[in-house]
Amino acid sequence: MGDLTKGAESGETRKARTAFFDREAPFGYGLVLPAVLYLIVFIAYPFLMSIYMSFTDAQAGNRTWTFVGKANYSKVDSYELSANDFVIATFPSQSQADDFIAKKSTGQQVTDAAPAGLFRGAIVIAGKKIAVMAMPSADDASFNASSILEDLQWKARKTIGGKYEVVAHSETPLVIGTFPTRAALKSAQGQILVDAGTRIKANGTGVLQDPNFLLAIKNTFKYTFGTEVIKLFIGIPCALLLNRAFRGRKLLRGLVVIPWVIPIAISAQAWLWIFDSTYSVINWTLVHWHILAPANIINFRGDKDWAMFSVVLVNVWRGFPFTAIVILAGLTAIPDEILERARLEGANAFQRFIYIIGPMVRPILMVSLLFSVIFSFTDFNTIWIITKGGPFDQTQVLSTYAYQLGVNAGYLGKGAAVSLFMFPIMALMVFFMLQFLRREEA
Repeated sequence: MGDLTKGAESGETRKARTAFFDREAPFGYGLVLPAVLYLIVFIAYPFLMSIYMSFTDAQAGNRTWTFVGKANYSKVDSYELSANDFVIATFPSQSQADDFIAKKSTGQQVTDAAPAGLFRGAIVIAGKKIAVMAMPSADDASFNASSILEDLQWKARKTIGGKYEVVAHSETPLVIGTFPTRAALKSAQGQILVDAGTRIKANGTGVLQDPNFLLAIKNTFKYTFGTEVIKLFIGIPCALLLNRAFRGRKLLRGLVVIPWVIPIAISAQAWLWIFDSTYSVINWTLVHWHILAPANIINFRGDKDWAMFSVVLVNVWRGFPFTAIVILAGLTAIPDEILERARLEGANAFQRFIYIIGPMVRPILMVSLLFSVIFSFTDFNTIWIITKGGPFDQTQVLSTYAYQLGVNAGYLGKGAAVSLFMFPIMALMVFFMLQFLRREEA
């Protein structure tokens, strides 16, 4: 009796174990667990750590970090007010405005007292007194009025109403002053007594007050969307060509993929030689073809415009094969019968592309564009290897500037703040692109 009971219990245990391993849920969780651990250790933890560091004064070498709130993102110490395009006078005709400008050399600057303890700086020309600035200091009022009279260039400008304004302009705006608060800044704006174009610059230690950070944002969008447009213009014709039947098509398809599969650390070294200021094969060719003189060779990495062109060129060279291959995959899914019927009905190549190939390939094209935008927006290796953000930070993007600020300079908190700016921008771009893709599929 006891043996029968033990046998029954053993059978039930074996059955329970078998039932447990037969269930799909535990097995599925076991397969997903390594990926979850990878996401937690290598993505979630660094991301959360970056968020924490961005709110501290973390620096390389400091053992203790102090919470500083949003100071790494934005901390304004003062506001600088500058102005340009001062409207000195308005005349009904251009000849009268030109006559007034001709008398500028005979003008004088005067300063007199104004209400509320201010001093009014004015310009007197041909008996006409024009108050331009009212400031707490007589010296400041006199200096600014004199600068408008003597240092700025006067010119006539036609208004919408048909009249002509005499405008005092300068390539460099006239700095009115620096003010500690917004209230003081607003009061100073009211002290400009003529119409003028004003500009406010926030001085501080946060990344939003850093001109290099704002330049990095501009360069990031220029680099990302500039390269994507070129990739589409190259990738689509390339995919259409590779979709045609011709001898050597398989070999050409393999060659096209090479720029994408070669590690950027290796291919960028070749591009460094191509863009070298002394040994550049491009400069050598242009000089030997007598297109450029040896003294006028192109400084690819030393000139800001050529430096941006260089990194864009490398990104396009490396990225367009991905666009071409993805679109080619979509083209191969289009039945030949559809294209053949359109051809028989008289549709030319352009019409077949616009009305048949384009709509059918558009969803996969959007997927390709989505991934390509992500690759370009977060690209670090290309720019760092080719220019390192130079010359003079003119090719900095968010990824390279975050590395330079956080790792090279040691300001870990600010570097983390810069890197986190990439997340909401990228999230918005991905969201809108996915929304567009869903509408296409619907």
